[in-house]
Amino acid sequence: MDENLTEHPILDEPPSYRPPEPQVWMVLVVQLLLFILCAIAYQVIALVAGLDASKTLNVDAEEAARWETRLELGLGHFFTFTIAGFLTVWLFYRRITGVRPDWRDYLRLRRLPGLNIAALSILLMAVSLPLVLFALNINQLVPFPETIKIATEQMEALIKGLLIMNNAGELAANLAVIALLPAIGEEIVFRGVVQQQLMRRIANPWVALTVSAAVFSFFHFQFDGFLPRMLLGFLLGWLYWQTQNFWVPVLAHFFNNAIQVVGQYLYGKELSTVDLEQDIQVPWFAAVISAFMVWVTMRLIRQTMEGGRWKVEGGG
Repeated sequence: MDENLTEHPILDEPPSYRPPEPQVWMVLVVQLLLFILCAIAYQVIALVAGLDASKTLNVDAEEAARWETRLELGLGHFFTFTIAGFLTVWLFYRRITGVRPDWRDYLRLRRLPGLNIAALSILLMAVSLPLVLFALNINQLVPFPETIKIATEQMEALIKGLLIMNNAGELAANLAVIALLPAIGEEIVFRGVVQQQLMRRIANPWVALTVSAAVFSFFHFQFDGFLPRMLLGFLLGWLYWQTQNFWVPVLAHFFNNAIQVVGQYLYGKELSTVDLEQDIQVPWFAAVISAFMVWVTMRLIRQTMEGGRWKVEGGG
């Protein structure tokens, strides 16, 4: 018998017992506070270690500077998202009664997704790319204040400098810092905590998805890309909602970021002629086709999930 379903040795509660859910506002406030505290903790560690997170990076930077920046970004992201998100989930959903649900059940990470769902989630990210780029084109038409423009230019310079990769080691490091860490940490915070809590509070799941996607985009503080990042957050949130599996949006998030890293590596090695760091203008009809393909892929994912549930429930 699964030990998670046995009676608690002290409380002697039946397996059907469930601890009361924490209040939504409390979970979200604690998540925000832990985000701030972990960011401060990282700054203290960086100061002690002699890391200067205020330094800027550009395409002319030396390789040593790129490695230091990767270390700074990786540690900063690990503290502010992965650690802060995990602590929030653990504080409110850790095992306190000896029965499910615990934090692993809350995040829905006990099972790996099947190959069909994994492939379809990657396909969803791939077919959405023209639509996301079209949203970026629209977003760039918005007149932003000078301070936001300056901050955007500094961030673009940092990313371009970081994406200079002379060898496979730098490629692997960028995949870890730009793709893997955000895929795990941000999914814990924005899908695992923010989205799930909003879905407890907001009756309409589509509204909850939209709000959580907006929060996801806002907290990147890159407002020139607010719309495309919100669209990405919506698709990742939809995957989490439909599949009820944490690893599905993680995989999709990783693919979305990794394809940009790999694309720039291939471009730098002259194995590709597409520079993803340049502004790519997407015609409206390509965005319409992309939107249609997104809809088709979402339907395929839903049908696949419903077919899987029928087999489990019907024994077929």
